[in-house]
Amino acid sequence: MNAREVLLTTRAMRRLKPDPVPDDVIARIVDAGVRAPSPGADQSWRFVVVTDREVMRSLESVWQQSRDDLLQAMPNLYSSAVQAASSQYLHDHFADVPLLVLGYGPEGLGATTVVPALWSMCLAARAEGVGSVFTTLLVRAEDEVGAIVGVPADSGLRLFGAVPMGYPLGRWAVAPRQPGHEVAFANRWGNAPSWRAEPFVPDGGSD
Repeated sequence: MNAREVLLTTRAMRRLKPDPVPDDVIARIVDAGVRAPSPGADQSWRFVVVTDREVMRSLESVWQQSRDDLLQAMPNLYSSAVQAASSQYLHDHFADVPLLVLGYGPEGLGATTVVPALWSMCLAARAEGVGSVFTTLLVRAEDEVGAIVGVPADSGLRLFGAVPMGYPLGRWAVAPRQPGHEVAFANRWGNAPSWRAEPFVPDGGSD
């Protein structure tokens, strides 16, 4: 699988099998994440990698309450029935998710260090055939999450994102988006670019 296929087919996977992700796969995913760009090579990030079912069950109620609160505040959050259904599936089966990565970093730097690292983990997971979805939903309940996973009160770190992962029940595909040339300008706002983004055609080596 080439890099372009990884980039174009890493989409939000919320329907995940409960099958465990092997330790060696987890190690490669997390290690790829910490190679992400980090301003000043700052490495004050920390990642809590959750595989324990009891911990996941404790986090499930926090996830569900956070999502319910979000939907109450934003009832039109999902732009399609497919998105709503996949989100509901994760809501109903969160305790069965086999792997969850929580990303922590210092205030003011976390967004520029932790978020790229978590996204690199999503890309690395795709290369391993593991589905993922980057989310900030648990940030809404940072204190509760921290209490469950034992984050020290004096750590000085904040939760910036979470990535549920597992082998997908669905199929890999290119996420539906406007092509790059339709959302980009050349040199100045309003100038159409001379280039065009051609549709991606898999080389047959996909999962």
